[in-house]
Amino acid sequence: MFWIKEQSYSLQDMLGNPDAALLQRFVGGTVVQIFLSGADYHRWHAPVDGVVTYKNVDGLLFSENEDSGFDPDAGVTSQVYGSAVNNRGIVSIAADDARLGTVFVMPIGITEISSLTQTAADGQHVSKGDELGYFNYGGSTLCLVFEKSVSLNFGTLQPNQTIDVNAELARLNTPV
Repeated sequence: MFWIKEQSYSLQDMLGNPDAALLQRFVGGTVVQIFLSGADYHRWHAPVDGVVTYKNVDGLLFSENEDSGFDPDAGVTSQVYGSAVNNRGIVSIAADDARLGTVFVMPIGITEISSLTQTAADGQHVSKGDELGYFNYGGSTLCLVFEKSVSLNFGTLQPNQTIDVNAELARLNTPV
């Protein structure tokens, strides 16, 4: 189980029900969750070099008319699990570096405006830093998912730390 937006996800649900052999490679792996506030940059970029496959997972969307007024009880409190299964994209990157295997990039849209646009085509080769897509009208969370066999060193990265676009998040640990 993994926690996204204060809710548990099964790895199978999180990755959009991949085949069992692929899923098994990620059990016990690493999930990096990146929260985006309204003022943050809302485009996603390739964390590694490789070939892209994209899948959209339709999720929930609770929109509200602007003129309906403020409801202090609305929020996502009454929709707690619903907000954790919002519309999301699943970008699978078959990394050029075999030590990385497959890396998943999973953008999760915000409850009220959760549409996503993919800019990298299926089968396209991308280089680290290339744009993969963006949130329309904002977004809320981006997850990176690594296989269990991938050992990462996150250095000085701290929870709630602001991260610049294309900044280093982690380094691959290489066996001595």
